[in-house]
Amino acid sequence: MKIKDRIELFLEMVSCCHELFYWQYDSNFSLISTNYKDERLFPRLLFDRKEINEKILAYAQEESAPLISSIQTGIEWASVFEKENGQLKYIHILGPLYPSEISRKTIEVELDKHYNMSLRYRHEIINNVISLPVVPPSRFFPYVQMLHYCVTGEKIAFTDIRQEALKKAYTSPVDDEERPINRHSGIYAAEQELFKMIEEGNLNYEVALKNAAFKASYGSAEHGGDPIRKAMAVGITFIALSIRAAIRGGLPPSTAYSVGDYYENLVSNSNSVTDIANILNTMYADFIRRVHKCRSNPNISKPIQTCCDYIKMNANEKITLEKLADIAGYTQYYLTRKFKKEMGISIWDFINEAKIERAKVLLLDPALTIQDISNMLNYCSRSYFSEVFQKYVGSSPSEYRKNELMM
Repeated sequence: MKIKDRIELFLEMVSCCHELFYWQYDSNFSLISTNYKDERLFPRLLFDRKEINEKILAYAQEESAPLISSIQTGIEWASVFEKENGQLKYIHILGPLYPSEISRKTIEVELDKHYNMSLRYRHEIINNVISLPVVPPSRFFPYVQMLHYCVTGEKIAFTDIRQEALKKAYTSPVDDEERPINRHSGIYAAEQELFKMIEEGNLNYEVALKNAAFKASYGSAEHGGDPIRKAMAVGITFIALSIRAAIRGGLPPSTAYSVGDYYENLVSNSNSVTDIANILNTMYADFIRRVHKCRSNPNISKPIQTCCDYIKMNANEKITLEKLADIAGYTQYYLTRKFKKEMGISIWDFINEAKIERAKVLLLDPALTIQDISNMLNYCSRSYFSEVFQKYVGSSPSEYRKNELMM
């Protein structure tokens, strides 16, 4: 099937759920085709079109992953790049759209704040903007993944999708050693998974983001309001909860609050949803790296610490003593004795504790059955999983779920 045919089939299928506009441009940003009745719509909504086009083309020269861009009014669109022998051939665009409902008053305020235009042109722009589809990120990102597959034949994760780069890189000014003075199913479980990663300093956090980020961050994106202000509110809440998770993980409160204040200030001064998303991604990774460094106990040898990290990051997998011995560079017998001596518990208890901690998070998702969770954690049977859970927690998986979800 040709690329054109795949795209047509993709758009027809997407239209069952959302009305999405599609645009195909050549490498000079000359329009080739669109499924929208007025080909002037997209250029008309991009007030700094030349500058925006140059940024997208510059990105495409170096990268091949899809790019999601946005402007101050909150409008977003995605660019997917078709290349031939490494050279850009076509740009396929989905959008423009809004990630959440927006009122006419909010549109007017944003236009007046950022652009100077005649009353007639302003009225025309507002009418065009109001007609844009609303597609939450939890739906839009999979559509971008699908379009990329139609164009390139490559399957990617949503974490591979890039968002419009900030004008400057955001890095924390607080050194590691510095101590300044001072209702949807699965959303809660997804949030707990994200914050558990911070608390553990788990460097395998990209897996958690891939599995949970959209449930946690955009679970209610369909509801109305100014998308930028709403993103700020979500972002500030996310930062506050991340600070608490980092402190629970062992990061000194003075450092945690200083780092959090820095990112909160960046979020408060942002002017696009894309900027806020990039700041939060940087903040999340920053906290995890700091907690990981803090939790690396100098009294634990590097081989044993490596085994602990592997167990925590692969709690879903079947973990064998043979694999751990290979990682540590010890014999299986020597590893079990050295692990018990340094950690104070047996290696099997440590593995089970890691799995049970993971199970606690999974049990917060009502969509998963006890059997599902047992399978995900590679237990041989549901009954054995329940037996181990009872031993370490003091209640059965069902009782734990019931009590936690009632809170």
